[in-house]
Amino acid sequence: METRIRRIYVKLASLLLAGAMSSTALAQSSGDIDDIISPDLERREIREAKIDSEDFEFTVYLGGILSVEDFGTNRMIGGSLAYHINEDFFMEAAYGQATLGESSYERLSGSAPLLTDDERDLSMYNLSLAWNFLPGEIFILDKFALNSNLYLIGGAGNTNFAGEEHFTYNVGVGVRMLAQDWLALRLDVRDHIFEHEIFGEPLTTNNLSAQLGVSIYF
Repeated sequence: METRIRRIYVKLASLLLAGAMSSTALAQSSGDIDDIISPDLERREIREAKIDSEDFEFTVYLGGILSVEDFGTNRMIGGSLAYHINEDFFMEAAYGQATLGESSYERLSGSAPLLTDDERDLSMYNLSLAWNFLPGEIFILDKFALNSNLYLIGGAGNTNFAGEEHFTYNVGVGVRMLAQDWLALRLDVRDHIFEHEIFGEPLTTNNLSAQLGVSIYF
């Protein structure tokens, strides 16, 4: 009887010892696997600017040009006020003005000026709807990531030029880059389409503008 009990104790001890050795072996093998497959990567932190929760955006043109058909390209100044309806759409009221030079007809013919100095002052205002169709990020020097939006814009308004007001359509495309949650840089290009009769006959003109502006959200 004692011999049988001793055998049972020996067998239990052997089983416990085998289990302990198996656990040790598994732990060692797991550590080896971690050493093999764990990548040693140096991760860099990127701070992304997010648009402020405020819905209004005020933009001042830092620089702009306006090319009026037959009157050359001239400097334009102005600004805009936008209301962001949601993440995809915003409405914008914009104003711009420029002083135009001589027309191609005046330069080539050498005749008397068609317009007075006051009539060469052009001003335009419009109300437009824009669609942020391609949100994304722009990386600068692999250190800064700026949220960005490509947008399509179109609307209507008036152009005061040559002593008359001309109903004007505008269509264009632009990009907005967010430097801070309250500050952005904008660049857009538009075609302002209106009709005039300065040369005696109705003429529909395509007049391109490009403006770079700084936006503040409030």
